[in-house]
Amino acid sequence: MNQTLTCIALPAPDGLNRGVIPARDAAPILPAGFMARLPPAERLFAPPTLSTDAGAATCEAVPALNAADMGAWHGLSLKTLPPADLARWVGESGFAPPGGESRDSLLRRAGIWLATLPATPARMLVLADATVIRALAIAALGGDGAMMARLDIAPLTRTVLTRHATWRLATSSAPLP
Repeated sequence: MNQTLTCIALPAPDGLNRGVIPARDAAPILPAGFMARLPPAERLFAPPTLSTDAGAATCEAVPALNAADMGAWHGLSLKTLPPADLARWVGESGFAPPGGESRDSLLRRAGIWLATLPATPARMLVLADATVIRALAIAALGGDGAMMARLDIAPLTRTVLTRHATWRLATSSAPLP
C-alpha cells in the first residue's frame, strides 16, 4: 500500500523573529481559517500543545512531535546566551542546551515515531514545528543530526513523505495551497 504523510510546519512561535527562544510548551497561534486549508487525511497528528479549531478532525496528540526541548534556554534571548555555547548549539548536532535536547535526540525521537507509524491509512497529516518536520524529512532520508543544519523547512509550508516499502521525501517546504 502507498502512504502519504503530509507534514505542515506550524507558524513560528511568538518572539522567535526577535531572537527569543519560545517558552516551554508554547502553542503556536494559527492563522484564521488554517484548519480549513489543510489537505484531507484519515489521521491527524500534532504535538500535545496544539489546540485545534472546534469541529476539526480528531487530532491525535503525539509527544514525539513536540518542538525540541531547549531546557534552561526557554524564554531567553539568543543575545544573552554564552557565545561559546551558542556556537556549539549551531555547530554540533550532539550539543544540548542545559537540561535540553540535542538535534541528534530530536532526530532520533522523530525517526522512531515515523518508523512506528502503521501501514494504514493511506493519507495522514502532521502539524508540528518546522524543526520537527525537518527531523521527519531527514529521518525518511536516513540522514543524521548534522543534516538538521543543512535543510530548511519554513513555517507555514508543506512537506510530503511517501511510503511504498520505505519512507521517501516527495516534497519539501512547499507553500500551502
